[in-house]
Amino acid sequence: MDADTRIRLWNHSHVQIIDVRHIVLSSRQQLNHYRLPSSALLYVVNGQAAIQWDELHMKAKANMLLHGGKGISISIHAEESFHYFLILYRAALPMLATRELHRLLEQENPFQEQFSFVCAHPALMQRKLLEMEAAWSSPHTRSRLLTRSLFYHIIHEVLWQLEEQKVEIAAPDPIYQAVRYIEQHYMESITLEHLAEQLQCSARMLLRKFKAAFQTTPIDYLISVRLEQAKKLLIESSLSIKDISHSVGYDDYYYFSRLFKKNTGLSPVKYRMLRENDRQMPYNPSLLSISSIAEKTVQRYVIKEIKNHSQYTKKGELSMYSKSRRSLAIMAICLVMLLSACGGGTTNSKANNGGNAATNSNAATTPSAAAGDSNAAEGNSADTRVVKHAMGEETIVGTPERVVILTNEGTEALLAVGVKPVGAVQSWVGDPWYEHIAESMEGVEVVGDELQPNIELIASLKPDLIIGNKVRQEKIYEQLKEIAPTVFSEDLAGDWKINFDLYMEALGKQEEGEQLMAEFDKRVAEASVKLADKLDTEVSIVRFTASQVRIYQKQTFSGVLLEQLGFARPAAQDKDAFIEVMSKETIPSMDGDVMFYFVSEEPGKTDAAKVVEEWMNDPLFKNLNVVKNNKVIQVDEGIWNTAGGYKAANLLLDEIIAYFEK
Repeated sequence: MDADTRIRLWNHSHVQIIDVRHIVLSSRQQLNHYRLPSSALLYVVNGQAAIQWDELHMKAKANMLLHGGKGISISIHAEESFHYFLILYRAALPMLATRELHRLLEQENPFQEQFSFVCAHPALMQRKLLEMEAAWSSPHTRSRLLTRSLFYHIIHEVLWQLEEQKVEIAAPDPIYQAVRYIEQHYMESITLEHLAEQLQCSARMLLRKFKAAFQTTPIDYLISVRLEQAKKLLIESSLSIKDISHSVGYDDYYYFSRLFKKNTGLSPVKYRMLRENDRQMPYNPSLLSISSIAEKTVQRYVIKEIKNHSQYTKKGELSMYSKSRRSLAIMAICLVMLLSACGGGTTNSKANNGGNAATNSNAATTPSAAAGDSNAAEGNSADTRVVKHAMGEETIVGTPERVVILTNEGTEALLAVGVKPVGAVQSWVGDPWYEHIAESMEGVEVVGDELQPNIELIASLKPDLIIGNKVRQEKIYEQLKEIAPTVFSEDLAGDWKINFDLYMEALGKQEEGEQLMAEFDKRVAEASVKLADKLDTEVSIVRFTASQVRIYQKQTFSGVLLEQLGFARPAAQDKDAFIEVMSKETIPSMDGDVMFYFVSEEPGKTDAAKVVEEWMNDPLFKNLNVVKNNKVIQVDEGIWNTAGGYKAANLLLDEIIAYFEK
């Protein structure tokens, strides 16, 4: 960011002072992992300390100034008496700021920047800070105004010195911050949305960047950290399994036990027993070949190797697994040899003794029958496929005929290739199906909704394939897998075609799926040419619910199609992200050349409709250009958002073409 842009954003922003702190740490005193609740300035008056400012490590000395945004983790280890000021503040553009300013702030945010330098005029800086502290401590209302005025004096000095000293400025690394936050707060309830909120970024962006950096998701990494801590407690403490479960963030210790076994192959109880046996095992020379003669150390998770949850500082298998696997392998070989011998002995015995007529008759095989068996075996082998999916791999034999589908978009994928499921979760809108699929779904059993499928009902349908989604049903995957082969897609946001391809592979209908997708892409390409002179139109997508209002960005069902067509989007929505929750102060971010909005309303209620009325009567909403130009259009939520599949995509394309061809 250039200096003029930074100054311009500061000039137009509203600043709220959160706190002014004057702190003295005694020698060897520490401040550990303090996470900034807002943007902050830290100024060192005197003393020396080792400071960790997110991933930056530095020796802090007198007159050094540091700046960072919300979510940064700070640790200070005082080497001697350490005296500093910490100013916490929030800054934001006002509601009526121009769209250009909002676009600049979204591209580069000066209030989140990280930098440090030694002040060239320390006497001036310290005087302003002392005055600011005194004003902040005063009970008089006008003192708050003085506090803010002094803060602007300090910022003016900071901006001047940034330019004068040519200070290197870094953007915060949300991925590093996410890793640190998970490691420090793994025992708390953490969701992707909560993590994104703490780090001032979108959940979709955080997920994408985290996976790109580490080949895993933040939640999977959270699970690995929790399980490593659980292993340590199982080995080093006498806590009950229930207490360990709670201490690593799982209130449901039955779920914790299942998760532990899924990831380690052992239940927590068995894991503890085997590790205790390892420690108590007497000297046995036969074990030297598989045991290290070096002193054993506690296994530590390697953060740099986050992309592989099984990576440890010690190479090779853990000794407990090594011994148990070798033992099991030897037992398995012996068992196979024993069964082979028994089988051969029995056959020879019957041959020598002649057996009875029935036995001989059944045992006899004609050449034609043998050939038939061989052909059948070859046919079955050719019709068996291994499908890689979000939870691992699944072997599917033949063409599934009794499919249960647990997502709305998956239902549309099945119907597109002529597969009528025996059971499906109900549509988010409709009773129980979306209007555009109701006729095709007649007679299909409703097995709950995406969030709460009815496992008993699914089992009663005797399916030969279950298709679900990791985001929605990860907790019941193991139970579903006990019923029938189960394939899970990874996500429900973004490009719906990824899941469509997976479902076609699971159904054994890849050719039909590819043909349908080619037809759809051809329609989109033709529409893009037809609407070429309309593609500069900035299309805003807004959703109203009873509890919140959202703008929809590029990684949404409608956003993906608009991107494929080539339409422009408003700056706040032209992001490779999912959604952003609005407040009335951010209503200007909803503006565009045309606004399509949909309303999520529970049957028989009008709460969401009241939210729509309230927002649309707000002066800020009425001041939007899109409102003044009468370009606000309500659309069907099922087609534009929740159905999310092949049929809805074609209907959405129809509606976009129809609107812009008018």
